[in-house]
Amino acid sequence: MFLESPPPNEDRLKAGDTFRFSCHRELSCFNACCRNKHLPLTPYDILRIKINLGIHSDDFLARYVAYRPDPVSGFPILSIKMLPENAVCPFVTPAGCAIYHDRPTACRLYPLGRSSGIDPKESTSKEFYTLLHITHCDGLKEDKVRTVAEWVNDQELLPYIDMNDKMLDILFHPRRDPSTPIAESQQQKVMVACYNLDMFRKFVFETPFLKQFQVDDGTAQRIKTDDAALLIQGFAFLKNALYA
Repeated sequence: MFLESPPPNEDRLKAGDTFRFSCHRELSCFNACCRNKHLPLTPYDILRIKINLGIHSDDFLARYVAYRPDPVSGFPILSIKMLPENAVCPFVTPAGCAIYHDRPTACRLYPLGRSSGIDPKESTSKEFYTLLHITHCDGLKEDKVRTVAEWVNDQELLPYIDMNDKMLDILFHPRRDPSTPIAESQQQKVMVACYNLDMFRKFVFETPFLKQFQVDDGTAQRIKTDDAALLIQGFAFLKNALYA
């Protein structure tokens, strides 16, 4: 799960710090964590799930995503649209997650939270983990002990963290005025470049984009078929479009 503000120093976990947790079908709370949640989606989360489902970005956003602008920054906040009849995640089944191999960052992190940002004094990224205090989770009572670093590796979080943190240069850009939310037209650019890659690819190849942004031939060939490469190109586009 993501944290809206950094945890206090005493609650921050380092890579070598340990915690107890295990999740399995025998737990009475199995699948309970997939209900009544604000489950945030990063651009890389959507990329992975969309590919898993084999559907167009438009279809994925319409069927599975809830959207609202952040009231302070104006940046889009996307989350899984829970089913209306029982407020459960649309991808959960009695046997567990139907998209487990491509489950979102927040699900991989659980029961940890992660906070990341850029230190304005040092211009370097900082990250913190914390163990979430969830009273109904029996998994936290299990005997298995692991370190934060082991959990990050076991849950295959590294590619997610790498891609998610590429947005820090946009969210904490030195030219961004934190007291003023981005305009609606800028929100639309973020939505297309980060969350609707099929539409962004059409924009890249059906307009003078490649020439205007001096995209070399090798990169152009990669982003024709590689959504991860296209997303990185989208991040570069946004830094120019929002802060040029």
